[in-house]
Amino acid sequence: MIFSIYIINKAGGLVYNKDYSEGLSKLTSNEYLVLAGTFHGVHAITSKISPVPGSSGIEMLETDTFRIHCFQTLTGTKFLLVADPQQPSIDLILKKIYETYSDYTVKNPFQNPEMPIRSEQFDVHLLKMVKSFNGLVVNNSNPYNVGNSAGTNSSLQSQPHVSSLPPSLPNIASSGQGLGF
Repeated sequence: MIFSIYIINKAGGLVYNKDYSEGLSKLTSNEYLVLAGTFHGVHAITSKISPVPGSSGIEMLETDTFRIHCFQTLTGTKFLLVADPQQPSIDLILKKIYETYSDYTVKNPFQNPEMPIRSEQFDVHLLKMVKSFNGLVVNNSNPYNVGNSAGTNSSLQSQPHVSSLPPSLPNIASSGQGLGF
């Protein structure tokens, strides 16, 4: 199961975050920003102290209950994926996240790579991808409740092994909360 996705720019700023599990503790806007900055710093330090020359830094941080996977692009953008330790195909998932990012943000002439991502299409495509990897199916013509301000997911039905879809949590980076906008 995919729990969260974070995108950190080359300067260590959080430009996107999304939580996909209701079991996660709710963080404040500033805590998300601190999380991104801390990971960026630790990633930079580990690339310097690694005994392997040319190391790119942390690629995975593992605990008993979750793993944080990091994919860093050549431009320095980091994609963090917080997932269940048993989640298969992590490399494929990170590749798909990067492809979606490229299609809906990098190719968008109005999106500055250093600014928070504010793209409804990006959100919708990421949600679709996460649902497919988490084993959830969609049952109507507006599967992601785009434009539904209530934030409910009543149109979603899960497969028998999944009880329900977690409620969508706000995307702090793209909402501008806590970023001085």
